[in-house]
Order: sequence, then C-alpha cells, then structure tokens
Amino acid sequence: MFKFFNKIRQKLLFENRFSRYLLYAVGEIILVVIGILIALQVNNWNISRQVEKKEITTLKELRSSLMISKMNLANLLANNDRWLAYNYKIKDYLENKKPYDTSLDKCFGTYYWTGKAQLTSAPYDQLKIEGLDLISNEQIRMQLVYIFEDYFGQIKSEHEAWDKDFLAAIIYPQHVTLFKKYYPISYQKYSDEYAKPINYQALLDNQKFINTISENISLKRYSMTFKRDLIMKIDSLNHGISREIERLDN
Repeated sequence: MFKFFNKIRQKLLFENRFSRYLLYAVGEIILVVIGILIALQVNNWNISRQVEKKEITTLKELRSSLMISKMNLANLLANNDRWLAYNYKIKDYLENKKPYDTSLDKCFGTYYWTGKAQLTSAPYDQLKIEGLDLISNEQIRMQLVYIFEDYFGQIKSEHEAWDKDFLAAIIYPQHVTLFKKYYPISYQKYSDEYAKPINYQALLDNQKFINTISENISLKRYSMTFKRDLIMKIDSLNHGISREIERLDN
C-alpha cells in the first residue's frame, strides 16, 4: 500500500504538479491520523471491555461470598432460636416456681450457648486491595462498604465480644456452681448438652441467676434481630448485583 502511495507521489513530482502533490500529501496525513484514531478507539474499547469483564467476575465472587455468609447466618439463627427458647423455658419455670421437670436438663445444659458467625469477606478484601472504584455502580459500591465494613464489623467487634465477655465474666462462673453436666446414652457429638441443677429448690429463689437469664435473653434477641436485618440487606444487595451483572454482560 505504501509502495502504491509512493508511486503516486513520484508521478506528481515528476510531472511538476506540486499543488496536487501537496494536496495529496495532506490527504495521506489525514488518512494516517484517522487510522491512528481508529486504532486507539479499538484499543480503548478492548481495555474497557477487559475492565468490564474483571468487574463482572468480581461482582460474581462478591455475590457468592454474600450467599455463603447468608446461609451461615441462617443456620446460626436457627440454633439461636432453639437456645433462646431454652432461656425462656428456664425463666418461666423459675419465676412461676414450677416443679422440676427432666425436660429442663437440655435447657440447663445449653442455655448459655452462642455461635460464631462465619462471614466470608475474602472477595471484598481483595477488592479493597485492587480498588473499590472497580465497581462502577456507586450505589452497589456504597452498599458493599456498608455491609462488609459496618454490619460484618459490628458482629465481629461488638456482638461476639459481648457474648464472650458475658459468658466468661457472668454466666460461666455461676453455671459451674449451680449445675452438673451429664451425657445421656442418646447423646451425640455436637448435640445440645445436658445438665442437672445441684439444688433446684434453691435455684427457684436465686434472683441473680434469674436476672442472668433475663439479660441473656435480651442480648440474644438483639443479636438475632441484627442478623435478620443483615440477611435482608444481603438479599437486597445481591439482587442489585445480579441486575448489574446482567447490564454489564449485554
């Protein structure tokens, strides 16, 4: 192609047609510039598409990690529902001076249990390293920060810390003096545990223990409400992420 243009230029110079040669040279420059601009445009499009593909992959990873966290939270809430019911049953029996029943043994053995939330944040941690601006949708970016930094952070730094401190400082020192743990024949590993009160009649009048149960109920209810709210926010965010993935992929 360049040989073809050179022949035309040489012919114009040979025929001493300088004005046409100049016009032709300008046209050739314009063609070269247009070619460069087209190449740059194609290159920019390729780069933009690569960034979009990276964003889509990241969004899918974030969505998966949020789904895993949601499933773990749902399992934890199911356990907490059961453990909370044990606390309510103990409170009812003690406050109403009901006679001892062996069905209380599972309640006495497990009322203080609390689970640790298994929250998956690896994709978000990687996103922070690479830059949050990779997520082009500002609303989704803000929701990600809100859930991973605020909600996940509160569960780890506050709720679980409260549970740990309350168990270590208040519940367990009382528990080991008031109950004796035992394992029935039907007991299986990871099942709820059993304990008998050393003196049930004295327990009926133990206001400190009754107050401890009431406080435990309050803490569990607050923590469970917070986690249910988090599940709703995860559902809302994942719905938005799915729509954003669909938009970027078209």
